[in-house]
Amino acid sequence: MHRRSRDLTRMTMRKSDNLKNISRFESEEIGENSVDIESEKRKEAEADLQAEPSVKEDAIKRERDEYYDLLLRKQAEFENYKRRVNKEKSELRKAVKIELLRDLLPVLDACEKGLDSMKKEGSGTVDEAFIAGYELLLRELKAILEKNEVTQVPGVGESFDPSVHEAVVREMTRDFEEGEILEEFRKGYQVEDRLLRPSQVKVAVWPEEVPAESRETS
Repeated sequence: MHRRSRDLTRMTMRKSDNLKNISRFESEEIGENSVDIESEKRKEAEADLQAEPSVKEDAIKRERDEYYDLLLRKQAEFENYKRRVNKEKSELRKAVKIELLRDLLPVLDACEKGLDSMKKEGSGTVDEAFIAGYELLLRELKAILEKNEVTQVPGVGESFDPSVHEAVVREMTRDFEEGEILEEFRKGYQVEDRLLRPSQVKVAVWPEEVPAESRETS
């Protein structure tokens, strides 16, 4: 009986040892799996850390390029704006100058006519001081026009140009070239490429040829 009891005890101890070995094996296997899982997690984390700077760098480059493109567009828009404003200012100054010069032309005409009239009357009837005053005023007006690049439209002897001449009289004649300006009633002026006023002129026009049959009939 004691022997049986000892045998049972041995069996129980062997089973206990087997259970311990199994438990140890399972623990080791679980531990190895845990180590593998942790290792994989660590590798994934390292890969994420390595990839994250690259992603951030790409995002920063894209943002930099976007801001640079925006800067270039704004700079181009500002340059266009400056050119447009400068052009508008230049056109405005030119328009104001033209109007001022155009307003001076009647004064110039009056001085020229007054001076011619006084010279025709003779020095005996007109004070020389008046003549000298008109001449001085006329010189000053012409100096102002010359300073602003005002030029006189070609007149007598030139061919008629409808863009700068106004034909107020047409004279039928073959003594001159057709379209030749014979007389100038009012001087014309222009500044740069702008006409201040046209020249009023008399133009030669050739009479139409009368057919021989018409002359015989008449």
